[in-house]
Amino acid sequence: MLEFFYCRMVSDDKMKIHVDGIFAISHKYQVEMLKCLCEHFMSCNINIENIVKYCNIINLYGAPTLEKACIDYIRVNGKSFLKSKEWEEIKNNYINLIPRFMEAIVEKLDNPCYF
Repeated sequence: MLEFFYCRMVSDDKMKIHVDGIFAISHKYQVEMLKCLCEHFMSCNINIENIVKYCNIINLYGAPTLEKACIDYIRVNGKSFLKSKEWEEIKNNYINLIPRFMEAIVEKLDNPCYF
């Protein structure tokens, strides 16, 4: 976080390793620019390995940009994602996100030319 205050940026290497922690600190201290930077970084780097962690961040802090990116990830990876252990973990631990995620999946079924 100090790097951000001095340079107005955080290196990609540090973001890859510490983005969730940096996001939590920026949320706690209301450093909106850093919070947005972290949320954007996470949104651009969603994959099957980190989506559960990102759902936790959405659940704890309410990160709308990250939530939209997760929904887009689910739309793109629909069937394979719904068969994953990560989806099971999300269903079991983040019940409040399920309706929004399911809406995204149904929307894709109604509009297969989404992308």
